Amino acid sequence: MSFLSRLVMFLLLLAACPARAQYEGLIYGEVILKDKTVLTGPIRWSGGQVLWTDILLVSKQNSYILNYLNKEQLGKLNNAGDEGGFDWQFMDLWKDKQPQRQNELLCQFGDIASIHVTGPREAQIFLKNGSKLRVAASPDESRHLGKSISIYSGSFRRISWEQISWIKFRATPANLVPLKGRLLYGTVRTSRGDLSGFIQWDKIKFHSRQKLQGKVGNNTENSEFRFEDIQSIEKRDKGAIVKFHSDKKLFLKNNGDVNAANRGIVVMHPEWGRAIVEWSAFQSVRFTRVPDGLGYANYPKPSRIYATVRMKNGEVYKGNCTFDLDEDWTAELLEGTSHDIHYQIPFRTISGISIQDGANARIVLKDGRVLLLSNHNDVTDKNWGLIVWLKNSRYKYIAWNQVNDITFR
Repeated sequence: MSFLSRLVMFLLLLAACPARAQYEGLIYGEVILKDKTVLTGPIRWSGGQVLWTDILLVSKQNSYILNYLNKEQLGKLNNAGDEGGFDWQFMDLWKDKQPQRQNELLCQFGDIASIHVTGPREAQIFLKNGSKLRVAASPDESRHLGKSISIYSGSFRRISWEQISWIKFRATPANLVPLKGRLLYGTVRTSRGDLSGFIQWDKIKFHSRQKLQGKVGNNTENSEFRFEDIQSIEKRDKGAIVKFHSDKKLFLKNNGDVNAANRGIVVMHPEWGRAIVEWSAFQSVRFTRVPDGLGYANYPKPSRIYATVRMKNGEVYKGNCTFDLDEDWTAELLEGTSHDIHYQIPFRTISGISIQDGANARIVLKDGRVLLLSNHNDVTDKNWGLIVWLKNSRYKYIAWNQVNDITFR
C-alpha cells in the first residue's frame, strides 16, 4: 500500500464520536504557513508518524564536538567503513580534515516543542526545555524532513514543506474529533519478556479499523479481519492463531501479516521508548484499551545527560556528558539489539550501562529491567566514547574501551 493510500485511509477513519482518553496519543498541533495561515489538528508526519511515541530521525548540523579531541584521540576513532582508523600521514595534507560520521538526533515526537523550517531540507528543532538544534534531513531516512506533511483541520489538507514556516506541537485536546475505532494498544509477548504499549503491526497498521490478512485452510485468496474484532494473535508453526472477541479462533497463514515476512511488530511507550520485534522473537499479542496518561504532557522537559563514569583504571568522573560524542539530551535515544528485538530507549529511562566487551553492553533501566544490547554504535566498540564536562570549563574525554560502567542521574 502506498503512502498516499495509507494517508487517505487514515483520514477516512476520522469521524465524530465521544472523545476518549486514548486519542491523546495522536500527534497534534498548529501548522503555521508562510502566508500566515494557521491550521490546527491531528498531524501525520512525512514518514508516516501519527503518534507522540513515533520517532523523528534527522542529522545534527554544525557539530563542534570533535574539536575537543587531540590528534591521537581522533586517530583512534572508528570511522564508518574504515576499521583500521585513519592514515594520518595522508591526513597531514588536510589539516582541517576530521573523522566523518553522521551526528543524529533521534527522539520521540512527544519530546519536541516546535519545528521551524529554515530550508528545503533543513529546520530548527526546539525541545520542550527551549533548547534549539539545527538539523537537516538524514541520508539514512530522508522522509523525516523536507517532505509534505498532512493535517486534518476541518478537512484534509496535505502541505508541502516549502509552504511551512512553523509546526508548534500541542497537547491533544479532550474534545478532539477522534478516530472511528481505536488505536492499537496491548502487550506483546516476546522471547525476552513482555512489552506493553502502542502497537504497529507489520510496522504500518496502527488502528483497529485496519485489517489483518491471511489465508484460511486451503483458500487461495486472503481473508481480512479488522483488528477491532481481534482479542489476540499467537504465532504457531508458519502462521498464527487469531482469537476473536467472540471466542472464535482461526489459523491464518501464507501472508506477510502472519509469517516470517512480517516486517516487525513495533511497540512504543513514553516510559521506555520503542522496540521493533522481529517475527522470530514474537510469540503473541493481546490487545487492550489504551490507558490514561500517554499524551503529550507525559513527556517531561529534557535535561542534559548527567553521568558518573567509572573507568577501568578506577578513575571516576562526574558531570554532564556527551555520549558517543553525539547524544547530549535525556530525550535522545540509545539503540541496540537483543535476540531479534531492536530497542530505542530514551536516556531519561536508563539507570546505568556496564561494558561487557567490544560487542555488547548491559543496560539497566530505571524500572529494573536489564537488557544486553549489541549491533549498534551506542553499545559496541564502535562507540566514539564520552566527554564529561567538568567544573571550571574543564572536560575529560574517555574512549569507550576505557569505560567500565556509567551511572545516569
